[in-house]
Amino acid sequence: MSEISDTVEQLTQAHLRNVQQLAVFYTGHDDIYAINIAKVKAFIITEEIMVSSTPAESEVISGIATIRGEPITLINLDKWIGHNALPIKDYKLIIYCEYNHRKVGFLIKDMINIVEKTTDELNNTEEQNKKITYTTYVDVKGESMLCTVFNAEQLLVDIGWMETGSDVLDKYVRHPVDRKKVILAAEDSAVARKVLIDFFEKANAKYEIFPNGKELLNRLEEAGAKDIGLVISDIEMPETDGYQVLQAIKDNSKYASIPVVINSSMTTAAVKHKMELLGADDFIGKTDIPSLYDVVVKHIGTV
Repeated sequence: MSEISDTVEQLTQAHLRNVQQLAVFYTGHDDIYAINIAKVKAFIITEEIMVSSTPAESEVISGIATIRGEPITLINLDKWIGHNALPIKDYKLIIYCEYNHRKVGFLIKDMINIVEKTTDELNNTEEQNKKITYTTYVDVKGESMLCTVFNAEQLLVDIGWMETGSDVLDKYVRHPVDRKKVILAAEDSAVARKVLIDFFEKANAKYEIFPNGKELLNRLEEAGAKDIGLVISDIEMPETDGYQVLQAIKDNSKYASIPVVINSSMTTAAVKHKMELLGADDFIGKTDIPSLYDVVVKHIGTV
């Protein structure tokens, strides 16, 4: 078992240098994929753990592994991408992650490297393929190869781990929220952006939503903060990420009093602690409608 250090210091350094740190790996069919290192808790050698086959609602789920005494759902990326799933023994490693407070392991053939990419080097292709967040190029044995950063939010939807739809909104959005103030939100994932829009509409909120942090901050600069009651920001975004949004608001006396809620699928303790250090007023898992409603009511109020 080999650990991935996700210390606050490392996250801070990446943020200050405006880069994303990506763990690049081979799938079972030798496709080159990547995941943000901030989501990774550890790399696990597959043969060192016990894997149990259990009934699953999705073919993408390969079984349950016991890691650090906890049952972890194993995801076969090959199956989700559209390839045939290989026998578990053919996957050398498990990338052990935390998404939205759930522990999950991704079966991979092998690691390639950990690389740093600026947002300029990440091409957003979600509109062309909803399973892809970014593509970029990485060095593999001296050759520049196309690498895909997969869309974790879409994967969670596909395996039924994200509560979405009118039934969820009807259940948790109990009262309309106050419209005296505007809610600004930044979210680059189309899946998560739709969840936010549906929530705002159901709650009868006054809102503006942007595909990245840069556009949200431009809105603040151009129109001022007088009418803003709350900012909700994702972390991983092109142009300007959630770390930069939070720091820009809290370090500016004109905006520092605006509550900022971080809404992210990166729910590890290190990420949450980093956001606390930067001054986040609240931190919630992405698409967690009950928590989203509670924090909006807390900062905006109801009518």
